[in-house]
Amino acid sequence: MERASIRFDTKTEEFLSKASVLSYYIATYNAVNGELGLDNEPVTVDEIFDFINDLKHEGGATNIQNVTKADISLTFRILLKAGLGRQNPLDLASLSN
Repeated sequence: MERASIRFDTKTEEFLSKASVLSYYIATYNAVNGELGLDNEPVTVDEIFDFINDLKHEGGATNIQNVTKADISLTFRILLKAGLGRQNPLDLASLSN
């Protein structure tokens, strides 16, 4: 049996790389919320964007990719399509655990 190889253009590969890292940061943010007793609170694009920027600027993390709110929003949509999380009906730009 031959192994199929999937090839993506450079922009798609860059986004998939960002999306995998963003899903990690979203999960980390959800874990922190869970520890604070906010398990069922929706997570918004703005919160994740601020969280990542705080890590960069206040946390001293130097190897974080530059991400836009559009990257985060698209990652939310991919996670929702994959069945990970649920959409808050009042705010389309948020994701709940």
